[in-house]
Amino acid sequence: MVTRKAATKQMERSDDSILGDIWQALWKEEIIQSIDIHDFSVDVENGEACLSGHVSGDSNQQQIEEIARSVPGVIAVHNHIVADHDLIIQVAQALGKDERTGPFRLPVRCYHGWVEITGVVPSHTLQCAAEEIAASVPAVRGVIRLPDVKGEPASLTHDAVQPPIGARVYGMDETEGIVFQVVIQPQNRLVTHAIVRASYIVDGWRRLCDYLVPVEAMQVANEGNILLNRSAPAIHQFPAFNPVDYPFAPLTWQPPYPYTAGNVRWPRQEQAKDRQQIAGDAGNPENK
Repeated sequence: MVTRKAATKQMERSDDSILGDIWQALWKEEIIQSIDIHDFSVDVENGEACLSGHVSGDSNQQQIEEIARSVPGVIAVHNHIVADHDLIIQVAQALGKDERTGPFRLPVRCYHGWVEITGVVPSHTLQCAAEEIAASVPAVRGVIRLPDVKGEPASLTHDAVQPPIGARVYGMDETEGIVFQVVIQPQNRLVTHAIVRASYIVDGWRRLCDYLVPVEAMQVANEGNILLNRSAPAIHQFPAFNPVDYPFAPLTWQPPYPYTAGNVRWPRQEQAKDRQQIAGDAGNPENK
């Protein structure tokens, strides 16, 4: 039984102090530290801990929750972490239920939310369908490999790159910028560009401009710093970002971890497709 005095003492703890203790406890767990520590996040507000992200196994998911719950001052834990095993089931079920991909054997692999679809399909149309279906599962972080097309070379695996919002970007010419937003292709939920905000001087005045930097130009991407390739131009030589061409992602669409709706944009043509789909669904008698 928790006494009123003990409860009052817990309530006096700041969220930052609670958060620090949670992370300290998590870093002490060797398996979590070595496998999952960089793929989930913890936030604390008013004593309530919110867990999000991806882990390799169900047991790790539960252990993280138990650790957070055991820290003094935590009054509730909201566990939104997704285990790879559960995500594999969700994607496999989506592929199996769809009439386009259901007839084919398409094994699914997953690591920290990154999905690979294996197997063989007879056409590029079905390959794209498998990609679209897998990406429609909200918890998928990104679809990095597609099934092979019969008679063609094996499919390539995309790099799993997610430039962190707020990360500093350094060009080889010592130019510097900050990741402000990202562009995501909804067909596979992968980041295609980082929108980098950098300053430049015109007539003695320092001005800010946003630039569209493709992820292929990034050599190193970690939590706080991104280094561009040696062959990449200066940040100011990348195309200027035009928000008209890249509207915000729809509020009905769940961005992949760790992004939120406010820092994700879609290519404009994808927005148009989404609006057409919504209009089509609304006009379909079966949906009424």
